[in-house]
Amino acid sequence: MHFSLPSTVSTSLSASSSPQLSEKWTPKATSPGSSRTAYFTHLLKRRRRVLYLLILCIIFTLAYLRWNDGTYTSHRAAVAKGAAPTVVLVVALDKSTMSSAYTKRILENRRRYADKWGYEVFARDLGDYEAGNEYQFKDGAGKMRHYLKNYNKLPLIRQAMSSYPYTKSFWFLSSDSLIINMDLDLESHILSKSRLGNLMLRDHAVIPPESIIKTFKRQNADDIQLIITQDTKSVKSDSFIIRRRKDEMGWGIKKHKGGKKGATMFGYYLLDLWFDPLYRFYHFKDAETSALEHLIQWHPTVLAKLAIIPQRVMLSYPVAAGGNSPANKKKGDKDAKAKNEGEEIRAKYSGTGFESGDFVVHFEKCGDVEKNTACMKEFERYWKMTEKYKKPEKNQGKGKGKGKAV
Repeated sequence: MHFSLPSTVSTSLSASSSPQLSEKWTPKATSPGSSRTAYFTHLLKRRRRVLYLLILCIIFTLAYLRWNDGTYTSHRAAVAKGAAPTVVLVVALDKSTMSSAYTKRILENRRRYADKWGYEVFARDLGDYEAGNEYQFKDGAGKMRHYLKNYNKLPLIRQAMSSYPYTKSFWFLSSDSLIINMDLDLESHILSKSRLGNLMLRDHAVIPPESIIKTFKRQNADDIQLIITQDTKSVKSDSFIIRRRKDEMGWGIKKHKGGKKGATMFGYYLLDLWFDPLYRFYHFKDAETSALEHLIQWHPTVLAKLAIIPQRVMLSYPVAAGGNSPANKKKGDKDAKAKNEGEEIRAKYSGTGFESGDFVVHFEKCGDVEKNTACMKEFERYWKMTEKYKKPEKNQGKGKGKGKAV
């Protein structure tokens, strides 16, 4: 038997049991508030991605800076531990005039001293720095003129400064000089603040005997970056020291603004100015020495960083000293005046001739030492004084039970 429900009930049951197709797949209507929320959620996601990228870039930047600063910190630590030399001895050789035997002895002299105190030696041939001769010209007589080779020591020193960016002091000593007393280190003998303060000749004529331009009356030893000496006639460029200040090297608490790590402005400025073609081709009487005299007289920037110290501190002449210098006055002399510590130290070095215990001897006016018999004789005499600093050679013992000789 077939039963059927009323049409109204059948329709209501089917409607309640399963939705219509159009009703199932038709998206629900959204309110204006919900659309704005979706928009801001999408925008927030985009900004988060940008923020993540920005944070990632910052992390990489900090990592790079940390690595770079770590490299610099390691250099500072190396300097503190003595790995980076505090002093570099600059040696200018001339293979065109110096024999290999003489060259070897000069280098040996410098290395003995450097090894004793943990310094380094930077030696180069002057002939390697001939760049600049393109400025040669003919004078009024038609003669070709060019600057003297002695000027080449200036770019040589500049290269040494670039090769040792974390070294504080660079000492140039000419190849016609010998270091005699190697028991004197540069720090205690010249460079320390108290020692240099006592050695400095203040309110002193820069060109002897009397010139209008004088060194400053009040000068802090820490501000000194060029140390030179003079004899009775002129300043000397055979032995001088260029120093770097802490703030220029980035070693201080605050780094020097605009300065490179390990760089120094004054040293490069001085050498570039000194090597300028204007001075090289001016035909000064004593070449680079006269050019230096001009610089310290007419360039206040150089004079402000300059210290002149007594000659025998770092450039004695090979003659017997003595005479009526203050150092030789007898005790109880009525004319003798009370001196402070600085005056006593300067008086001790008031002469020019080598005395026992002096640091360096310079063979003045010898030119090529080897070709001058008298100069070479003096050279040999002073060379013997340095033999005690020669390192003993290690020899293998041949007999039974013999070890290495030290």
